[in-house]
Amino acid sequence: MSAADIFLDPAAWPLPAAAPLLAALLWLAAQGRRRANARAFGPRVAALTECDGRRPRLVRGGLLGAGVLLAGLALMQPAWGEGERSAAGRGVDVLVCLDVSRSMLARDQAPSRLLAARREIAELARRAQGDRLGLVVFAGEARLAVPLTRDVAAFVALAQQQGPLSVRRGGTDLGAALDAAVAALAGATGDHEVVLLLTDGEDHEGRGLRAAERCARRGITVHTVSFGARRGGKIPVPGEGGEVFLRDRSGDDVVTVPGVAALSRIAAATGGTHVAAATTPQALAALYDDEIVPMARKALDERRRQERENRFQWPLAAALVLFVLELRVADRRRR
Repeated sequence: MSAADIFLDPAAWPLPAAAPLLAALLWLAAQGRRRANARAFGPRVAALTECDGRRPRLVRGGLLGAGVLLAGLALMQPAWGEGERSAAGRGVDVLVCLDVSRSMLARDQAPSRLLAARREIAELARRAQGDRLGLVVFAGEARLAVPLTRDVAAFVALAQQQGPLSVRRGGTDLGAALDAAVAALAGATGDHEVVLLLTDGEDHEGRGLRAAERCARRGITVHTVSFGARRGGKIPVPGEGGEVFLRDRSGDDVVTVPGVAALSRIAAATGGTHVAAATTPQALAALYDDEIVPMARKALDERRRQERENRFQWPLAAALVLFVLELRVADRRRR
């Protein structure tokens, strides 16, 4: 058992540690006075100092030293038992960033990248009981679609409605998504907040890594989940005669390939993990079990440690009693 398991502020140890030093100094001072009296009064010192014997001095020194020791222990804030606050434990804040750009309509991951991502979000919500969930949707810009909430049903219902029309600007700006996530996690301490970035990883603006570094400075971990096969896929769009594939300016079909390398760098910059949804069954749920659940347990254990009932008043009250007794002994000697 460490000092942190007994005291809320173990860094205040120097004061109780000074109690033996104080007792030694008092003893040395008493010895010095005795030698000074012996030199001044010679053989008559015993008769002249009869009323100022060693026992009262030892009693005073013991009371004062013990009082300092107990006062120091009070400053270290001994704690045991749990207060009422620990019953209302708080889980992890999980901010999901969902890519709704047109490239997420590619069907190289059935039924499409976007539908696969929404399915993963629904499975995550079923597991994340007690946590707060929030949702940012993004393409060429990002917006907060669902603020942090414990209403899992509402979160899932809103997430299932998100698509390319949820944002006005096309493209894929991972930096905007991460910045919106950090803004939604206002007041984040880094001990129970996490961002899940669900995308095909095409960072058109090139700002994702810089935004991830800002997350790292805030202590926020970013885990990334890529959607789509490594060979890539074509993007279906409505046409005059039905569905066609998106073409570039040269008239060639656009093939979108997941940016696995970029997403791996973003995750690594924050101490997070990258998972490929196309090759990992229930990728988001696995990521939650392997990375977020241990984080939640650690955060809960820390809160319980911090919320132990502070018992500083007991050693403080005892110290005050000893100081009063020391003053009474000193007053009796003066009389």
